[in-house]
Amino acid sequence: MNVWGEKREIIRHPLTNPEDFTKQPVREARLEPKVMQDGYMYRCNDCHDNIEPSTVQKSFFSAHSDIILDHGANNYCLTCHSINNREMLVDINKNEISFSQSHQTCLQCHGPIYRDWENGVHGRMNDFWDSNKGEVRKLTCVACHNPHQPKFQPMQPAPAPNIQNYRDFLEHLTIKEQSHE
Repeated sequence: MNVWGEKREIIRHPLTNPEDFTKQPVREARLEPKVMQDGYMYRCNDCHDNIEPSTVQKSFFSAHSDIILDHGANNYCLTCHSINNREMLVDINKNEISFSQSHQTCLQCHGPIYRDWENGVHGRMNDFWDSNKGEVRKLTCVACHNPHQPKFQPMQPAPAPNIQNYRDFLEHLTIKEQSHE
């Protein structure tokens, strides 16, 4: 009620627009490295078993014209990819890591960001924060970042929450009927 004793209509505003949120990753992470070339699907080793690894660091590759390497000082395929098995990634000691565990490769150079990701500060978690309530699902680095060009293009942020609904709610709680004695 307002100060004159009349009921005030509370207008409900949604706090957020559901269209601004999705559980879909920004990009599809490759769990099994395959390449479509001339209508055929190839695994990496189908070609790389027959090719000597290049010792030249470059950012453009004729066989992989869709890949442009723009990853700062990391401008060499074999920094992340195994020299012996191109269907595997590597850590800093050249131990092989599967593509499904690609974050283990990323942490070699991006330690502080990895720490933040582990603690839920960087990156994105889907489903539940509390594992007692359901599955906690963290998206890996490559579910958001292109591993060859990890820097994000500028994005339009989602609008701020509509706090008017919250203010109306608080006002409704604090307004009390006034009695005049």
